[in-house]
Amino acid sequence: MRRALWLIGLLVLGGCRSLQVPVGALVPPEEATWTAPPPLVVRWRRDVEAAPVRALVAGRILLVTNHKGDVHAFELPEGRRRGVLDVGRDLMGVPAHRKSLLVVPVALDDAAVVAYDLYRRRTVWRRTGDGVEAGLTLDGEVVYVAERWGRVYALDVEDGRVRWAQEPEATGLDGVRARPVRVGELLVVADKRGRVVALEARTGRLRWRQRLRPVYADLAVADGLVLVPTTRGRLVALEAASGATAWTLALPDTSVHLTTPVMAGSTVYVAGGDGVVRALTLRTGTVRWTWTGGAAIVASPVVDTTAGVLYVGDLRGRLVALELTSGHLHWETRLDGGVLDLADSPFGLIVLTRPRHVYLLQSDHEAVALRP
Repeated sequence: MRRALWLIGLLVLGGCRSLQVPVGALVPPEEATWTAPPPLVVRWRRDVEAAPVRALVAGRILLVTNHKGDVHAFELPEGRRRGVLDVGRDLMGVPAHRKSLLVVPVALDDAAVVAYDLYRRRTVWRRTGDGVEAGLTLDGEVVYVAERWGRVYALDVEDGRVRWAQEPEATGLDGVRARPVRVGELLVVADKRGRVVALEARTGRLRWRQRLRPVYADLAVADGLVLVPTTRGRLVALEAASGATAWTLALPDTSVHLTTPVMAGSTVYVAGGDGVVRALTLRTGTVRWTWTGGAAIVASPVVDTTAGVLYVGDLRGRLVALELTSGHLHWETRLDGGVLDLADSPFGLIVLTRPRHVYLLQSDHEAVALRP
């Protein structure tokens, strides 16, 4: 009987034991630097078994989460599979990584956050809660978590110990989908009703509140500003210290969902469900240029300042490179499936597409390697 129970337990934990990362693979390679001047070619394509959500690069390891609750690991640049970690159900937010520890937010399961040692192949700690749809924010030895129904807390990344916690009754948050951002001494969190709060990162004490439009995409920080994209055609720049509005980009079409903005120098780049990419001046919000594609864009663009281009992918599988200074179309290609997420890496451009694939694109002209 005892042996039967042991075998059952082994099968249940089998997903957690199947991910194997070689020792040293999590150390960033010194010789590799991110630059991918177009034209790009597909180095490889891999199947992640369900709709991919987010990509995280840790050294030579690419970690891809999916809506089924798995984390798929691939070794870069070859794309060699390193296994699958079955964490829970529906992974929606970007994980965090420190040394050999992978910390994953879980939206639907008996754990809100799971910390897994990639070298030792074991769960180090797990924290129960109401589920985490937002990504995690890691700062040194502290990981900041915003649960779905508005509870915000800081955990010790090594052992999961709670350093502080703020309940929804204090913050007023409800339905957090956007990853919190750390800016100076503050942690800024927004919810799907448009409420934005700033908490002291060390203690969790409330510093200021704002009320905007619904927020689903992650926030961004630049030059003392918190950039808040909304689902109602608004990009709002808030002064991080006070929460005061510095400027607002207000689109005529209030049904447009905006992506998480990205920055290069003094320019902010943001795309949207209307298929338009906009470049704005960081301090004033003045539109410098726009580029209009043919389909909705949900993935945040990727900046390559060395190549001088902005990579953008849409839900029809079109991937383009726009010139940073003018927005002129520099290069384009087509992928199988709509683009859900883009990420840079020391080895090339990572592209997640529906229904279930991850691509690595590089600037070389090696033979295309497609595997189902």
